Amino acid sequence: MSDRTLLMRDVLRRIECSRDDLPGALGRIADFVLREPEAVVQASMSELAVLAGSGEASIVRFCRKLGFDGYAAFKLSLASDIPYRHSAVPKETDLGTRIAEAVRATVDNTVEAELVEVAQKLVAARHVDIFGAGVSGIVARLFAYRFSRVGLVARWIDDPIVAGEIAGALDARSVYMTISETGLTEQTERLLSLAGERGAYRVAISGRRIADLARMCDKVLIATPLSPLPERGEIGPVAAKIVLCELLADQVKKARDGSGA
Repeated sequence: MSDRTLLMRDVLRRIECSRDDLPGALGRIADFVLREPEAVVQASMSELAVLAGSGEASIVRFCRKLGFDGYAAFKLSLASDIPYRHSAVPKETDLGTRIAEAVRATVDNTVEAELVEVAQKLVAARHVDIFGAGVSGIVARLFAYRFSRVGLVARWIDDPIVAGEIAGALDARSVYMTISETGLTEQTERLLSLAGERGAYRVAISGRRIADLARMCDKVLIATPLSPLPERGEIGPVAAKIVLCELLADQVKKARDGSGA
């Protein structure tokens, strides 16, 4: 699938994914687009600036942050996205559609070259440590199990104190992976900092694309969140993360076969 095709799909979902990382005027634009997408399609740039309480320059930055050349290209993709989303059964009652769309978007929007890079680091590592808290801790255990079945030395940690102690033993031959739906919590930040100080290769599996998280990691892989966003305790988002795990496992097998391991 071409980059242009990807841009034409799931525009509103990608805005939802990025919302937490959009400050000030960009955040106001995102909120208005999510709330009134039909109005945006009909509005000129100057009209949207008034409706969203922002400036035209902010709208241009907003469009470019999403990967579009300009406002016209953004509106074209938004117009294509609206009928698709409106044709679905209401998502608050259609769990199957919400999960299926998140899984499909995760597969479509994950760049193979990034999977290959992470897989090569996993194969070369003396061990892989995977941390997650709460439901993400359960997912971390599943990642460790899957990785062990493709020949990696992988262990999962769901206790932040233990994770901190383990982080002190990491080195440049280690891969440290964190799993979180919200992206960057205080304990995730602390543990990533410790892993970075030890020289470990850091990977985040996240439901949010957050700039601060990206700066602390060598690679961030996004598990597209459910739409609407999940309530606290909802385990539906696990499905997209498991898909990422399988995509990585496939690349690990290819890397090992290619190296003769």
